[in-house]
Amino acid sequence: MSVTLIKRREAEERFCVMALKALLDNLDGLAADVAKEYKKRDDGKYVLDVTSVDGLELAEVSKLQSALSKERENNRKSADLLRAFEGLDPAKAREAISKVAEMANWTPDQKVKEQIEAVRTQLLDAHGKEKSKLEEKLAKLNKALEDAMIVSVATQALTEQKGSVRLLMPHIRQQTRLRDADGKPVVEVLGPDGSPRLTGSDGHAMSIGELVSEMKTQNDFASAFEGTGATGSGAAGTGSQGRKSNAAVLAEMAKLPPAERLKKARELGIKS
Repeated sequence: MSVTLIKRREAEERFCVMALKALLDNLDGLAADVAKEYKKRDDGKYVLDVTSVDGLELAEVSKLQSALSKERENNRKSADLLRAFEGLDPAKAREAISKVAEMANWTPDQKVKEQIEAVRTQLLDAHGKEKSKLEEKLAKLNKALEDAMIVSVATQALTEQKGSVRLLMPHIRQQTRLRDADGKPVVEVLGPDGSPRLTGSDGHAMSIGELVSEMKTQNDFASAFEGTGATGSGAAGTGSQGRKSNAAVLAEMAKLPPAERLKKARELGIKS
């Protein structure tokens, strides 16, 4: 094997194992096959010519880091500038700047007029906020008054008709409201559609007392009134026995077979 061939093979082996540098001052000592992979830059140095694949490419990191550092510094300065304008409305700020420029040519009378208008605007704004607070407070007071009046009237009606306040009050409250009538609060009974209920031959507005009387006759609420159900030992209710006396009920029970008599006694709440 010739010396030239040996040197060439050695060069090829070195090329296969050595790592190529990204930047060289010159191409001295490089094999031709390696040297052709470099291209000369404007500063006279040689950079490895690499083809970009899937976003991966050879880049000067120092320049990228410098650009990134400058961009971060610009962002920091911009953030500091914006922080001074936090809470400001851009449109109003531009309007104010325009107004200041316009005021430079105003006469003293115009300036005084503008100052008066500015004070007026501030007072109206403050008045509007205070009005909103008062309206909210008034709404809460009206709600408390409505609850107090309805509960008071309903409690009186239920007490008079011996109804359970605890059981019936929620149902009454759902069907009533407080209405202003010529400056005076009036309790109204409402129908399913939310309109005031009328009753009687004259079609007058139903009162809470009349509502309680109606509830007393309804099966869903009758047990919440005293004297409308069978309670206690020996008591007879108004169910299938109507308003018969205890003696009459017991006489009828005596005619029943023992099993039915016991069942009937349990239905009426009679304890043995």
